[in-house]
Amino acid sequence: MLNSSILDIVIGLIFIYLLYSLLATIIQEVIASQFAFRAKILERAVFRMLEDENKFASKFRSISYLFKKSGNGGAKNSMTYEYYKHPLILFLGESDCRGKPAYINKETFSKVIVDLLRGKDVAPGDDIKLLIQKSLNDQTTSWGNAKISDQTLSYLKSIWADANGDVGKFKHHLENWFEETMDRASTWYKKHVQFVLFFVGLAISIVFNVDTLKIIERLEKDPKLREQLVQQAEAFQEAHPDLDKKLLIQETENNKFLAQYSKNELIANDSLQDKKLSDSLELANYQALKAKRDNLLEQANTLIKTDIKNVHHSLGLGWESYDSSSFRNIFYSVIGWMVTALALSLGAPFGFDLLNKLMKLRGSVATPTSDDKEKKQG
Repeated sequence: MLNSSILDIVIGLIFIYLLYSLLATIIQEVIASQFAFRAKILERAVFRMLEDENKFASKFRSISYLFKKSGNGGAKNSMTYEYYKHPLILFLGESDCRGKPAYINKETFSKVIVDLLRGKDVAPGDDIKLLIQKSLNDQTTSWGNAKISDQTLSYLKSIWADANGDVGKFKHHLENWFEETMDRASTWYKKHVQFVLFFVGLAISIVFNVDTLKIIERLEKDPKLREQLVQQAEAFQEAHPDLDKKLLIQETENNKFLAQYSKNELIANDSLQDKKLSDSLELANYQALKAKRDNLLEQANTLIKTDIKNVHHSLGLGWESYDSSSFRNIFYSVIGWMVTALALSLGAPFGFDLLNKLMKLRGSVATPTSDDKEKKQG
């Protein structure tokens, strides 16, 4: 039979991880919003579609780019550069590091690519098919005279042939291409976020002194503390019965790059170039970002002042009684913080799901009664 005390220790530990991983997720999301992680991952995806060179091949360059100010979208006279200069894309972003949109719908992508191929001076009645064919033959966009890279040109010619020169079908192929790339971009974003989440978790572990080794030691020695943490975990489950669904929805939204709607649906034509419209879009983006950031900070504040405060008090975590005079203590603390950071990097959904399974397992394990104990002693 499973030792119930070991199970209680594991439950207590997972519950602690869950609370702090929720905090880590909120902080990571604030950082992602502030530095426009999604816009930069989306830029990476667009760059891979429209250029041959993989400028993000290095893991270090890929991560460090997330914290840099957004660039111009590629080398001058490249197709990526002209793509991000297109009014339909340009005015969906903001200034500063959030200079590019984080979400683009597939219709927007296909329209911009067709515009680049047919040129900005197209007039009503012009044969768009011939203009697109000319760009593909010349390997240069008619809009901005940007050079089309070899691999991108090969693929564009392939889907142009599949469409039999039909512009509508060509757009449909472009949209499918974009959707497939956005699926990969979601995977890239998730990997990058997990990397950042580890360091956020490490910072939380140190600031709050959440040392896994010390926590296990205290739980082993104190049965009342174990029971108290289990009760807190049960109360947390009852207070947040749909947390797993909320976390799943949040994770799906965070990993999404393909917009279901776009601001260009509010725009009828080339009035996009009007400065007033540009300013209004930028203001709307800023207000949405600020509202999201304020909401996340409020969630973090509530979490710290309630559940984390209770656990912190129960376990006696913190720096008040920490003994830093011994190198041995510091060494083991570093190991404990690293283990905590690794656990937090797995994310809150993983922690909540594991906690639910362990609580069900605990409920299925029969708790010895006083009569059972007397029989064993007899």
